[in-house]
Amino acid sequence: MGNIAWLGMYDHDTQHAANDRLWAALRDRLRDHGLPDVPEALTRGVSTAMVWSDPGLLFGMICTRPWACDHATLRLLGHPVYAGTDVPGEHRSLIVVRSDDPAQRLGDLCGRTAAINDAGSNTGMALLRDRIAPLAQGRPFFGAVVETGAHADSVRAVVDGHADVAAIDEVTFAAIARADPTVVGRLRVLDRSDPAATPAFVTAAPPAVATLLRTVLGQVIADPALAATRADLFLTGIVPPHPDLAARIAAQDAAAAAAGYPSVA
Repeated sequence: MGNIAWLGMYDHDTQHAANDRLWAALRDRLRDHGLPDVPEALTRGVSTAMVWSDPGLLFGMICTRPWACDHATLRLLGHPVYAGTDVPGEHRSLIVVRSDDPAQRLGDLCGRTAAINDAGSNTGMALLRDRIAPLAQGRPFFGAVVETGAHADSVRAVVDGHADVAAIDEVTFAAIARADPTVVGRLRVLDRSDPAATPAFVTAAPPAVATLLRTVLGQVIADPALAATRADLFLTGIVPPHPDLAARIAAQDAAAAAAGYPSVA
């Protein structure tokens, strides 16, 4: 595939133009530093599995769980900081139900249908699992679980009545709310997960290139000329990689397993 750049973690249709501008700013700075083979444009329309396994991934994003479990050879560049989050470099999942759902607490969802975007997702699966585990007492909690493929599709599944609950990361939720407030207006936030690291910026490139990428990322985050672009992406900063990221994911899984609830079910 050659060298690629990919920002598909937060690249809703209404954010394409902003991500294109963000990448152009990074691309031009990398070229100014003499880095060869910098992609002209972002890659779109390919699976995350292909992107994260591609040795030509010059610049990308990855959810922390698949990084820790399957792709830890990718070099972490930093965690983006997003507007509306509690802790820099971290975010939560919003556990949502339909606005007219009678549920008042998580326990009221026992036996109902949950939507998850992906079984390997931290925000869509694991953070929901972690909130449910103390209630499940080692037994199946949900009556059914449907896998939708994307947070936006999980939102639609709840709104359309194909599922009763979903965990949507708050950055995605904000993007959907801005793009389609009518859909979000049909939802209600029932609970919030514990905080977890935001998807990381990563590269498959050698250490020297990773160092350069961190430098230009810092420049782009600080550039006043890109303020509107960053606002379109809810991007307010960047923090260094969490040194214990893999251990945090492992601890999450160990706690869920100890509670007898290793996955949403």
